[in-house]
Amino acid sequence: MKPRAMGKVLFDDTTVKNPIVEDAKRSQRQKQELIRLRREARPDKPLLNRDRYPEKYAAWLKTHPTGHGKQPHCWMCREAVIRWDEPAHECPGFKPMYEEHDQEWHDRKDAEREAIREAKRGNGICCDGCGELVESEDDARWHDEHCERDPESDSWRSHHIAVNGDEDDLCGYEDEPEDDYCEDDGDSMWE
Repeated sequence: MKPRAMGKVLFDDTTVKNPIVEDAKRSQRQKQELIRLRREARPDKPLLNRDRYPEKYAAWLKTHPTGHGKQPHCWMCREAVIRWDEPAHECPGFKPMYEEHDQEWHDRKDAEREAIREAKRGNGICCDGCGELVESEDDARWHDEHCERDPESDSWRSHHIAVNGDEDDLCGYEDEPEDDYCEDDGDSMWE
């Protein structure tokens, strides 16, 4: 088989008109003209939200079949309430939900956090009997046994300062003593 010569025109469509192509071009021009006439005849009515967001409106109707219920907010700016029968919402665009902070703000917050950590490191357990500051919990147990406080006053338990600085730490409190119930208290059940 002999290869055909490259660059040679086999069919010149400028000299011969294809009736199918001509018919398609004519019908395309007619459709465009019809669209233009309909657009001019249509009243200048604003587009409604339900027409602008048809998928979202259909999803909302599935969850609210009566057409009554909480109206959604705009999905971009999250501010405007989308009422379906009102003209389309002119959205200003995406607005970030959280504020972007600069490096100065981050440095200031880091310094505040470090100051809080330093303040917590300085806290320990303060003995109300003698006023001594005890650094660790193990030292506090030893100090509790050997502290020279007023033995008749038990007020030191009510002013316990926790190791981590939380004043509501109840680890130093003891439960109320419970009555000793023995099984043989004269009850016929235990006989």
